[in-house]
Amino acid sequence: MLTGQNGILNRASEAKEKTETASKDEQRKLAQAVALMNTEKTTYKGLTLPEGFAPTKIDGEDSFDDGLVITDGYGNEYVWVEVPRTTTVYPTAGLNITSFTNDEYTKIENDLHTYTADYRNGTNFSDTFYDASNDENEANKSDWFQSEEEYNNAKKKMLGSVYENGGFWVGRYEAGIEDENNIRKETSSTATLVPVSKQNAYPYTWVTRTQAKVLAEKVESGSYTSSLMFGVQWDLVLKYIETKKSATITDIKTKLNSNSTIIGNYNNNLWNITNADAKYSTDYGSGFKACPYSKTSNADVLLTTGAYESFALMNIYDIAGNVWEWTLEKTSDVSGPCAYRGGRYLNNGSDYPANYRNNGRTSGISSSIGFRISLY
Repeated sequence: MLTGQNGILNRASEAKEKTETASKDEQRKLAQAVALMNTEKTTYKGLTLPEGFAPTKIDGEDSFDDGLVITDGYGNEYVWVEVPRTTTVYPTAGLNITSFTNDEYTKIENDLHTYTADYRNGTNFSDTFYDASNDENEANKSDWFQSEEEYNNAKKKMLGSVYENGGFWVGRYEAGIEDENNIRKETSSTATLVPVSKQNAYPYTWVTRTQAKVLAEKVESGSYTSSLMFGVQWDLVLKYIETKKSATITDIKTKLNSNSTIIGNYNNNLWNITNADAKYSTDYGSGFKACPYSKTSNADVLLTTGAYESFALMNIYDIAGNVWEWTLEKTSDVSGPCAYRGGRYLNNGSDYPANYRNNGRTSGISSSIGFRISLY
């Protein structure tokens, strides 16, 4: 009577879980309503929030130790990535820059590279301009940066914001599409739908690096800049996770740097997803089925965004596995100058961990390459 499938304790536990879920849903809707009313920048816990956003204030999402989450009025969520302005982070740039010169920006960037060195691994990928003007594979030349100056100005804006504000906002979820009728396929037309950063969306794939750049810039972010991440931002996300999770997750650096299998959706990770709002695809994203779903052997299974709690670190979902994510980095490979990060559902987590850098053509598209949005 007490503990069976229909026992009193079991039913009480289920009722408690449903009540907590309903309460969180109500808090989330309230936060979205507040966000719609925030027509100017607001402050919360010492942070300046973009216009049109509000903190969710939900337990587990409301502290810097868990990953502070904000939402806009339509449910798009972002997490604060803390980059402390300390001498540990900025030993060369220092803490008192008031006039940003090219030299100061270089010092900031170099300091951030040193700070995140464990996730760069001596890479020859770099946040530098790629001239696509003579690239016969680039079909959207006018949408890419037109000059080194334009690229560097975008990078300086990001670096200055990270330095002054002590961090940046990153999409809680991989960029997605809400309506299954609009999911992209290899034969899809030009990408125009504004991406969302919401749970249980369909990953926004089959887009080139340049298309991802344009789509990220379309996201409504008030006076803030919405953008694909630069390579150093991806490294800073991993460093933030390491810093905050080193006390609670054994060998977190190894899990991010060498073997991400158990923290992401990879071919060789077995899992049981009970989230009834999540969906999965066993045909490379051509069609999705509703969860629950139990993966009992190695297989290629693409998931909707934020499908599984175990794939969240500091409230940031799928930073390891599921789909690769385009960045603004340039590779040293002339034939594949575009960079994407983090591994995918088709591979093993030991081969392609969260920090992994891969290269692709400017025309490269796939069911396993998407992107993520940052705000600064």
